[in-house]
Amino acid sequence: MTAMPLLTLNELGSVAPAFRGKAGNAFARLLMKALAVDKVNDLYDRNSLHRGPAFAESVLKDIGVDYEILHPERLVSLPDSPFITISNHPYGSIDGVMLVDIFGHLRPDYKVMVNRFLSRIETLGENFICVTPTGNVKEAPTRESIMGVKAAMEHVKAGHPLGIFPSGAVSDLSLKDRCIRDREWQEAAVRLIMKLKVPVLPVAFMDRNSDFYYSLGLIDWRVRLLRLPSEVFNKRGKRTRISIGEMITPEQQSKFKDVDGLRAFLRSSVYNLVNKDTYGK
Repeated sequence: MTAMPLLTLNELGSVAPAFRGKAGNAFARLLMKALAVDKVNDLYDRNSLHRGPAFAESVLKDIGVDYEILHPERLVSLPDSPFITISNHPYGSIDGVMLVDIFGHLRPDYKVMVNRFLSRIETLGENFICVTPTGNVKEAPTRESIMGVKAAMEHVKAGHPLGIFPSGAVSDLSLKDRCIRDREWQEAAVRLIMKLKVPVLPVAFMDRNSDFYYSLGLIDWRVRLLRLPSEVFNKRGKRTRISIGEMITPEQQSKFKDVDGLRAFLRSSVYNLVNKDTYGK
């Protein structure tokens, strides 16, 4: 049985008129091939008999991606009660799958808040909550995001663990700082953490996408977005590193009375792992 593709010609046509009709479909097929969208669809189809953490594990093996967990002893003492993982977002795709592979095998009720594209992976539907970050504080949140945040709160209040990418977007190249880093973490994500008052576990992804991928972002983020499927497959044969931090208690969080203070503290808890485990400082 063939699974429903993650992206179809009809869906491309609904996004842009240039992909409609006979000529448009032909162009769309070439584009999907060039951008490795067809390879993503095939990958999904080959592993679609699996569900949840088993699907995540199967996909990573299929791609040929392996990872090393730094400080794995910190996973042994995960609570049976609710907690939240916070992570940087350098890949924009398989980092969400990796979180499900790690934490979903330890806590099958673990869910990650993801964007609309990742939420299309039906085989991970039980482990994903869809939100659509606006990236603009003046822009009203979408109904989808409001429902997603509500579902996330209910999930944690029911005693389950939750994963959050507080940036709400893939990391990008900062010319000013001369490094790859998340954009400013979203206020809504930090407020959610403040409201829930549960332990928070920092999880740092130590590696990144290709230089070419990040350079495309200097042109336009939408151009860079088109490159994401290809970035999934260029990690074949590579061993990535994921660092687990120390659990941050609700008492530690309560020392920060405003969003900006807690946001800076939580962000540093992730990026300090990157600096320490990469550069030894």
